[in-house]
Amino acid sequence: MNQKYSNLDEYTEILAKNAKKASKALRTLTADQRNGVLNRVAELLRAQKTDILAANKADLEAATGKLDDAKMDRLTLNDARVEAMAKGAEEIAAFTDPLNKVLESRELKNGIKISRVAVPIGVVFFIFESRPNVTIDGACLCFKAGNAVILRGGKESLNSAKCLAGIFRSALAEVGIDEDAVQLVTETSHDLVGKLLQRSDCIDLVIPRGGERLIRAVVDQSKIPVIKHFNGICHVYIDKSADIDKAVNILINAKTQRTGVCNAMECVIFDRHLAANDVKKMLDALVERGVELYGDQDAQSRDSRIADIGEPSNYHHEYLALKSSVKFVDDVAEACDHIEKNSSRHTEAVVAEDASVQDYFVANVDSSSVMVNASTRFADGGEYGLGAEVGISTDKLHARGPMGVESLCTYKWVLRGNGQVRG
Repeated sequence: MNQKYSNLDEYTEILAKNAKKASKALRTLTADQRNGVLNRVAELLRAQKTDILAANKADLEAATGKLDDAKMDRLTLNDARVEAMAKGAEEIAAFTDPLNKVLESRELKNGIKISRVAVPIGVVFFIFESRPNVTIDGACLCFKAGNAVILRGGKESLNSAKCLAGIFRSALAEVGIDEDAVQLVTETSHDLVGKLLQRSDCIDLVIPRGGERLIRAVVDQSKIPVIKHFNGICHVYIDKSADIDKAVNILINAKTQRTGVCNAMECVIFDRHLAANDVKKMLDALVERGVELYGDQDAQSRDSRIADIGEPSNYHHEYLALKSSVKFVDDVAEACDHIEKNSSRHTEAVVAEDASVQDYFVANVDSSSVMVNASTRFADGGEYGLGAEVGISTDKLHARGPMGVESLCTYKWVLRGNGQVRG
């Protein structure tokens, strides 16, 4: 975006009105036009990898000593992550077109043919923190679904995001599509975000992706509907019927495969009827990989490596690090009660061979994803076959769980008659 502005009010006006104007043009683009842009984005990402990594290096150098390890990992781009962005753009291009699909149709008694058809939401304000790859993921998904997007990343990733958003805008300009279908907010002031959150006249949906404090602040300020992606306080319950080898592998993967992500395990729950040696084997697997353990007095009495978790409310905590809470329960019902109280409604897993335990867990856990004998790390748009995602919604409306292109559409009713009037 090269337009000049003299103050935040003027900048807000430019962003909002440009996005609204671009969204109108996007409604009539064909699937081939949208897919062509996405494939070109993939080509440009590969061709400009050196520029992308140079911009990211500047961000990393500026953030060194200011961000913890988990946030530095999220900020980091490398060859593999640039290639993943390019492949993600191609995968999204290859998806079936989500627009103009007839979701249902029938003929009314009066002869009018009625149908419900998928259409774009319009303008999405997408707020995210220090993960520069989300710039491309968010832009690709919104564009595939025919939406204009205003992207606002964390200040830590501004150089990277400018480079990535510029690549997308170049792909649009090459084929004569309004570049303002993708706009990056380059002003880091929080006041600007607050002003944009008031623009319900131009912006149709807000998606904040980040920490709980960010999301609550957005919800408190916004006059626009918000899809929330709260903390990933994910649990794994190990039932007395569990296959212990399966449980060990699942715990290792859920906690240590990548710690700074929202679908990593933050609490392991053990059935008290498990053999002590089996519990030790599972905890050994975590401790050997550097995981620090925290629990209540009951948990501490069972293993000296478990430190005091403090207040019971501390079980509602997202570590995003090599740390895990530990809880012991009598059965699956108590496990579900603990999850109900402490979960963020993101993803929970049960490890059990007993089908009745599996069924009870699935029926009683109210989270967006429930895993049976599988790692919480599978809660991901790519793993679900949705491609890249704009986030994992912990809401129940309008979308829930990993949000791919279909979650970025709404619908309208189309009625086709032959002169009918209502009596």
